Amino acid sequence: MNTKKYLKYLKYSILPLALMLGGLAFTACTDDIEGGKPVDEGAYDAVKRVDGMLLDVTSNKNESVIELRSDKHQTEVFFRLTKAPQKGVDVKIEMDPAYLETYNAEHGTEFELFPAANVAIDREGKLLLAPDEIRSVGVGVTLAAGSELQEGTTYLLPLKATSSTEGITLSEKAQHAVYLVKDLRAQGDAYKGPDAVRNVCYFEVNDTNPLNALEFVLKDSGKLFFDDIILFSANINYNAETGRVYVLNNPNVQFLLDNNEQFLQPLRKRGMKVILGILGNHDAAGVAQLSDMGCREFAKELAAYCNAYNLDGVGFDDEYSNSPDLSNPWFAPWSSAAASRLLYETKKAMPDKTVMVYYLGAIGSRIPSVDGVEPGMFVDYAVADYGGTAAPMQGMTVKQCSGMSIELNRGSGDSSEGTARSKKEAGYGYYMFFALGHTNSLVSDFSDYRFQVSRCQSVARGLYDEELLMPEYYYKKNDATRYKLP
Repeated sequence: MNTKKYLKYLKYSILPLALMLGGLAFTACTDDIEGGKPVDEGAYDAVKRVDGMLLDVTSNKNESVIELRSDKHQTEVFFRLTKAPQKGVDVKIEMDPAYLETYNAEHGTEFELFPAANVAIDREGKLLLAPDEIRSVGVGVTLAAGSELQEGTTYLLPLKATSSTEGITLSEKAQHAVYLVKDLRAQGDAYKGPDAVRNVCYFEVNDTNPLNALEFVLKDSGKLFFDDIILFSANINYNAETGRVYVLNNPNVQFLLDNNEQFLQPLRKRGMKVILGILGNHDAAGVAQLSDMGCREFAKELAAYCNAYNLDGVGFDDEYSNSPDLSNPWFAPWSSAAASRLLYETKKAMPDKTVMVYYLGAIGSRIPSVDGVEPGMFVDYAVADYGGTAAPMQGMTVKQCSGMSIELNRGSGDSSEGTARSKKEAGYGYYMFFALGHTNSLVSDFSDYRFQVSRCQSVARGLYDEELLMPEYYYKKNDATRYKLP
């Protein structure tokens, strides 16, 4: 990672934007209708056309992240048609190294190609669909994690589907299934299995050291209880002098970023994801009121932050924003469509990072698609407000949603063992916790902290059938020293 490169970007790359006004040209149709002229049937081609798409079986997406946790990883792809072809369709699936350059150019990334020698495709990648089939069987793809893989590097594995059957249309994007592969074999302390519920903890960093997440350990497996750590929070801010939107960090957030090798990377090295929260800050900027241009530019800055500080993604929360100045080209009217556009552009700018949301304001389960792409394709997961269960967005499953959201400092949200077990059985993939170890508990009242832990213990029994050990140590705010609990 070239930290200096990205920090230089943050400081110098946002150039002043000039609003260019152009005239609108209007044309009128003045040609007379000619009787007896043959009808142009070109408009009906789309109706008759049969389009194909290559997708991942598990995610139902054509772009997925693979985290290598062992020496071998198996997944499946399948081929889907828009309608029954009325004839047999042959398909060949193979690796397409040439697509690496195309993908990197489109996303502004510098991913490396996953070694072709480490990829095996079942049945030589050959498929045959019957005349009445619109979906093929799955084709197994095996990835071997060799010694040449570098930890912290994202590799691109592009697969391509081709068909010699006449009448099958394949666009460049649709015929590719792309995997972004990360070698995480050395970061397994938080990994509890592919189907295990993931625990998300929002740390109020103005009050609490996120290193405290390291002290939450399951008794039998020895696995860490928390999976994703949200730094709450950085802000989306408006600079009235320059007229642009940017990321603002208060002193506590900036301290953690500046000292991330001491306070953040120890979490990541143990297998947790560290995600930067993005929140409004009582000015014209907001995560649901940027123009298309504003979304693209702010997304680039977020990607630069994640790369510069070696973070795993961002989490959006639509709160505390004032009305935007619509004369500024950065802004648009507050709407779920504007929020969805920012999520889309953020995922496009950093496809290997996590984009998650907190359901509030304009961000909810009904946010619209962007350019025909459903939000489930560019939002990794969603958590609900306190006491709630997140409903899936379009293109999303409950596996990408939190079954419950628990506020630990104020005591809201259902932390019972029975509810945790029922949410796990219903297929929910996440549980959310907020404000662990707030000032009142971790500094002056350890009995309150132990009560917070007891609520986590109830959840652990329901999710994992394991006991969560009571922490024996803690970390003071902005202090990497490990202290014994009284």
